[in-house]
Amino acid sequence: MVQQVKSRTQRRMEKKQAILLVVLLLGISLVSFFLGIMIGRNGPTPAVVSKETVTKPLPVAPNPPVPAKAEMPAVPEPAPKKEALTFYDALPKGEQPPLGSGINLPSEAKTSPKSEAQPGEAAPMVAAPPAPVKAAAPPLPKTVSQGAYVVQVASFKQLPDAISLRDRLVKKGYAVFTQEADLGDKGVWYRVMVGPYAGSAAAGQAAEHLEIKEKLAGIVKKQ
Repeated sequence: MVQQVKSRTQRRMEKKQAILLVVLLLGISLVSFFLGIMIGRNGPTPAVVSKETVTKPLPVAPNPPVPAKAEMPAVPEPAPKKEALTFYDALPKGEQPPLGSGINLPSEAKTSPKSEAQPGEAAPMVAAPPAPVKAAAPPLPKTVSQGAYVVQVASFKQLPDAISLRDRLVKKGYAVFTQEADLGDKGVWYRVMVGPYAGSAAAGQAAEHLEIKEKLAGIVKKQ
């Protein structure tokens, strides 16, 4: 037998045909696969029957009865004993006033004093005493060199005491000087003077000023 030798072109044609068959088979399988999916989606869905589970209520146990509290029997209170009165006990005591003497006895106060507050009422307000008003010191008058009146504010047995008071008043702006006075049997005293002033009215005003401001009780004197 003589074998036929295929040429190269025939072999190529067979290969192409085989490839085309494979491609056609793949395309047909893909198309059928997609058609099955589409038909499955559009088809009728099976009805799902839902079964509801009904739970029966559980039986509730009845509440046990609450036992009533036993009442305690009331204990009767003992009756007060009556003391037997004798003839001497029935007589009036010596502390009681004699009969017929009620005229001279003072009557008891039936009402409470007005200062006490009755129950349910507010206590009356007591006004506080007003604060004492300090008197204003009059202005200190001017001194004059030829004045005839002075104010004696103190008198000391020792000269250093007089000088100490004089210096203290001078620092505060007063016109002060000391004066020696021989009192005979009482000895020599040193007086502290403020002034002099032209008249007795000015000296009196200065004395009032010193009494309020410096707590010194002065005496108006004529030189």
